[in-house]
Formats: sequence, structure tokens, C-alpha cells
Amino acid sequence: MRNKNISCLLTDVRHPAPKASSLPRKHRFDLPGISVGRKKSGSARFAAALIVLILASCGIAAWGAKENAMGTALTAYRNFISAAESAKQLDTDGMGKSLKKAEINLESLDIYAKILGFIPAFKEVPVFMSALGDFNKTAMAVAGATENLKKEGFTLIWEDGNRLISELENIRGQVKTMMGSFTKIRNGMASFGLSTDESADYLSLHSKMMETDGLLAGLLDLLKDGGNVAIFFMNDSEMRATGGFIGSYAAVKINGGEIQDISVNDIYYPDKFLEEKTVPPSPLMGMTTDWEARDANWFFDFPTSASKVLSFLEKSPVYSDKGIKFDGAIAMNHKVVTDILKITGPIELPDYGIVLDHTNFLSEIQKEVSRDSTLRGGERKNVLKSLLPELISRMKKMSGKDKEELIRIVENRFGNKDIQAFFIDKRLQNFVSKSLWSGEVYQIPESEYGDYLAVVVSNIGGEKTDAYMRQKVALKSVISPSGTITDSLSITRVHEGDGATETFYKAKNQAYIKALVPAGAKLLSTEGETIKTVRPAINYEQKGYAKDPDVELFESGSESGKSVFGRWLSVNSGSDKELKMEYERPSAFSDKFRFVYEKQSGTDSIFSYSVQAPPGYIFKETKTSAYKYESANLPPRLTIDLTLQRL
Repeated sequence: MRNKNISCLLTDVRHPAPKASSLPRKHRFDLPGISVGRKKSGSARFAAALIVLILASCGIAAWGAKENAMGTALTAYRNFISAAESAKQLDTDGMGKSLKKAEINLESLDIYAKILGFIPAFKEVPVFMSALGDFNKTAMAVAGATENLKKEGFTLIWEDGNRLISELENIRGQVKTMMGSFTKIRNGMASFGLSTDESADYLSLHSKMMETDGLLAGLLDLLKDGGNVAIFFMNDSEMRATGGFIGSYAAVKINGGEIQDISVNDIYYPDKFLEEKTVPPSPLMGMTTDWEARDANWFFDFPTSASKVLSFLEKSPVYSDKGIKFDGAIAMNHKVVTDILKITGPIELPDYGIVLDHTNFLSEIQKEVSRDSTLRGGERKNVLKSLLPELISRMKKMSGKDKEELIRIVENRFGNKDIQAFFIDKRLQNFVSKSLWSGEVYQIPESEYGDYLAVVVSNIGGEKTDAYMRQKVALKSVISPSGTITDSLSITRVHEGDGATETFYKAKNQAYIKALVPAGAKLLSTEGETIKTVRPAINYEQKGYAKDPDVELFESGSESGKSVFGRWLSVNSGSDKELKMEYERPSAFSDKFRFVYEKQSGTDSIFSYSVQAPPGYIFKETKTSAYKYESANLPPRLTIDLTLQRL
């Protein structure tokens, strides 16, 4: 084991605070109107008379052999799709069994393939069957290698980078072999005249193999050539657009397949040395003069916000003097650390006289870093500096079962938007984007008819009160005969911090709320908003401040290709308030209607949606003129597809 120089520099971390409670988020929806995958079916096209002659002369079920061969090919295909899914989950046990069964099927067909090869019409059968066998066996090899990474990958990235690189290169080589076998399979199918719906499956498979190869190539480049990745620790007790205020971050140095260094800093540290001055978004002008890394995650689209934060970090002399550029960023909230502590068990920090576990982690961290803390002599100590090395040490020593549980937790947190990732490398970004791990805003195709909504809360001067905020979002839509959609949006926020002991939980929650809606929508009215005027403290033009193009778009009412309606809403502890907005979106009518709702990371909201069909229409899915939906367990992106049917 090679010694590491893992430095944990924590200089004044602020803002990691607890969430009072959280709603369960594991529920997946299976309701009428929600999108489901398209079912495939296929058939072989041979002349019946020819098949009868072949059956008689060869004494075997040629049609059955072909059907079985086709079925085996599809089994191999579907198993590879499972492999692609399992690569995200690193759960390959069931896939391996399925691949083994397919291998047995292939072996049982081998004798038929050899016999058929003597018949001119079937001379391609042996080549076809051999390609199927190679394809399936290689898929099994990929499954085995993936299983090994599941068990050992975390240890390798700390202790044996060369082996990690070797394992990944082996998997990439196997994928390339699969691509070669795939070409032979397609050629064989074409010679059989099997141009069925399955061809779409194979095209999809080819695309997935290309993407997998690109992912592995990008990952290998990052590991081998040396890279820097930032990890943002977001505090969802102080909500911001991507899921919380970035109180602190870690700069991770990777080289030779291993993590060589981790440096943890307060987000204010690089900002302190930043010389370039940039105009902040207007809602932030009341609390800051400059726009810097600490407030740069202003945009709901995580890739946009992450690139802004990284840009400010790179411009700071802390990194620019060393020529350091970041290859990507990973953002996570407190739930990830809490989950890890459930596996590792309590961690004692003698210097602080505390034992941290999953039940008290957030509250103890908050006490240590809060600005008005007077605990333990009033010194604002660097508790995370002591925690991180011990946490990493515990993770290295995890059993195989615990490592599998850790991987499952990380995958679940990605799937719930508690972890989001962004990479400069397009191959890596393409993977996280298609895995829905990127926190990207859904882009509405021009041909798509429907509606979109995201409610984005930014706590500005409201202390840590989001830990005690509860929220309900209700949207009522009415479709006109012409296709215009009129929306009535209600956002109710309840402040339950009146029973808390800490003052930063009892403070007034001051939120700037953005509603992201389809481009071109027009705001008709608002009700219940808090009237607040924010004026810049300086003349930015005279001071020569730079203007960010995305901030300028926001000021004009646009963000991430959407129209954005922003309003203030302040709520005192022990009370609640409701913000209402009414707006409409002119659009051409279509019988296919799609609604998309994207939730904000770190929020626990009840969401209610109803849509009224135009006169003379019903929704095919409900057989009525109205569709209703409500849930407190939302996926990161809720998609509802409906069909308008004329009476």
C-alpha cells in the first residue's frame, strides 16, 4: 500500500445544517398516463414450403432452430442491456445467471448450426451461431469484471490505481469484442432475411455499446492522465437552486488511477483572493456586492451552475497560480454522509468530545460551524477536518457486503437527485446525462405539446430555516380548444421552526422563488408575494464589473430555455404563506399531451397536478375530461403522457 498525502484543510466551514425530517422518496410511479417503455416483438420471414423441405431432409426443426437462434440473440442483447443498467448499479448476480442460461442455449444449438452449414441456403448459420456465442461469452466476461469492480473498486482507487486501470481497460477491450461479434450477428440476420422490429433493438444496442466504450475511454483518460474533481457539500437547510448553499467543497486530485490528495476548504477561502469582479443576480445584491463561487449555483440546471462555480474557483489565485483546472464536479447533500455513517457506525472525535453517528451528525456539525456558536469555548473548530480521514479509513475497511451496500446507497442517492455530477469530458457527461444523474433541465422538443414546471427556492438571508420548512406545490391547468394552456400555480410554505431551540432555525425564512415554465409563457397575475425591493449597493458599470451572459438572460426573464417568473416569499416561524401565480402558454393543439415536473434537489414537497381537457374531449387514460395526480414521493423528473380523445 502506497502512502498518501491526504490533506484535509478546513478553514472556517459554514452552513452544513440538519434537515428536521424527510419524506420517503423511494416510491416509483405506475399510474395511468405515466410514460412506460415500448414493447418489442418480432418474427422470421421464410417461405413455408422451403421450411417443410428442410425439415424433412435434415430431420431437425430448422424453423425452431432459427427461432431459437433469434431468441438467443435477443437474450444476449437483453442481457447486455441489463449489463448497461447493472454498470450503474454494479449488481450483476442475476445478469450472470441469465447469461449462463443463454450460453447453454447456444451450446445446445451448436450441433444444429454445423448441420445447417452443409446446406447452401444456411451456409451463414455456423458463422452466425459462432458470433452469438462470442457475443454472449464476452457479455459474461463483462459481467464478471463488473462484479470484481463492485467488490474492489473503492479499495483500488485508493491503493492500486494500476490494477484499476487494467481492469477498466480489460472491460473496454471486451466491449470492443462484443461490437465485432455484433457486426457479424447483424450480417447473419440480414442473410436470413430477418429484418423485423428487432432491428431497432440492435441499433439501440450498437448505440449503447458505443456509449459504453466512450464512457470507459473518458474514465480512463481521467484516471491515467491526472485530473481534478471538485466535490460540493450542499446544505439543504439553506436552500439554493441546485439543492443547497455550498458551504464547503473538496478538491480531489487523481493520477495514475488513484486518489492522491483531498483538500477540503471553506467556499469563502478561494473567493477571498478572487480579483475578477462580476455582477451578481439582482436578488442577491442585498447580501453581496460581488458574484463569486459561494453563490454561483444560482441556476436550476446543475451543469450550468457547476460550470460557474468551477470557473470562479479556477480564476482564484488559490488554483490559477498552480495552473489547476477542474475536470468536473460532484454535488451532494447531507443525506449521503448520514447514510455512510449508518454503515460505518459511530465515529469518535476526541478533540471535540463528541461521537458522531447518523442520528446526530447534522446537529453536531451545525453547532460547530454556526456563526453564532459559543459551544466548546466559542472556537469555530474544523470538525470535518477530523471526520473526513476517519470516515475514509472506515470505508476502506468495509466488508464486501458493506461495500455493496455503499454502492447501492450511492446509486439511490444519484437516482433521487441527492448527488449530481458534471464533467467537462463530453463522453463522461453523456453517460451521467442519460443516467439522469446530471441534474439537467428537461429541454422541450419543438414538436412536443404539453406543459413543464419546476419550482426553485433560494434562501437569501433566511438562516438555516429550510430545515423546518414544509412545502406544497399545486398546479391546475386548463386546455383551450385552440391549444392554449392556462395554469394556476399555488406554492404553500409552512415554517415549523417555532419549536426549535437554535436561533438560526427560528429566524424568518426569506426565499426567492422561481417558477420555470415553457418559453413564451406570459404571467397574468400574482398573489401573496412578499414585496421586497433590492437595490445594488454600488454602480457596477462605473466599477467595471463583468456581466455574466446567463445572469443577463435571467434578468430578462429566461433561464435554461424556459421562461422564469421570480417572486419573494417570507414566512415567520410558526406561520404559513401561499404564493399564487397565473400564467398562460399559447400553443398549437395536439392530441398527444406531455407534462413534466422536475423537483429541486433537497426539497420535500407534496405535489398536486390536475389538467382539464378542452370542451368535446376526454383523456383516453382516464375516460374523463380531467386528469389528477398527487404525491409526496416524487422522482427527480415526473413525466405524464396523456392522449386527448374527441367525444
